[in-house]
Amino acid sequence: MHRPPGKWSFWRFNWIAHHKILRAIERARVHAHGELLDVGCGDRRYEASFRGHATRYRGVDLPSSRFLQAQAPTAYASGDALPFRGGSFDTVLGLSMLTYFPEPSRMVDEAHRVLKPGGTLILEFTQSSPLHDEPYDFLRFTRYGAAWLLERSGFEVIDMIPIGGLGTLVGMSMIAGINRVNRGPWRVLTEIPARLLYVVVQLGCELRDLVFRNPREAVAHLAVARRR
Repeated sequence: MHRPPGKWSFWRFNWIAHHKILRAIERARVHAHGELLDVGCGDRRYEASFRGHATRYRGVDLPSSRFLQAQAPTAYASGDALPFRGGSFDTVLGLSMLTYFPEPSRMVDEAHRVLKPGGTLILEFTQSSPLHDEPYDFLRFTRYGAAWLLERSGFEVIDMIPIGGLGTLVGMSMIAGINRVNRGPWRVLTEIPARLLYVVVQLGCELRDLVFRNPREAVAHLAVARRR
């Protein structure tokens, strides 16, 4: 597994989405505190973002996850069946993972169970994105559906942070197509042209989102909610 793109690495695959997730995390992390559980932690790429906010970082993921690296998670588990006692954590984090659940309410209920009263849930809700990891890509959410799901499980929504826009969606689709070409034995010839196209496409789509900013076109929303 390769390192994720940095904040300014616009020649990297999927930079256009990743740096906007980082920006949303920077806004949401002020609500993180105490012991944090990252559900679907993968390679723990967001751990550094919460240093100075959470006092301890733990993670769970499936043993079959393609995002794992050498460092094992705290536990192997699914987000809808967490192996922890109720009220064990101050913060629960879930990024780019809720679309994998055919019944996402079960994951939200589990987050509520393992959080202490007054604990914080930081959960990404995808609104529009290309299909991925088929056939395990199940649902999309508007900000209103996300708020309803959280409130139904006993959370109070504090913030709903839009991530990206129409330009982000177009850029993700275009660079996915470029990436499909930039594979196999011909990669020695296609790598440099593909990277140049990444730059042109991602910066162009980024400019579109900056000029025509519209939260209704968000690719996702990062919800911050408090357990009542």
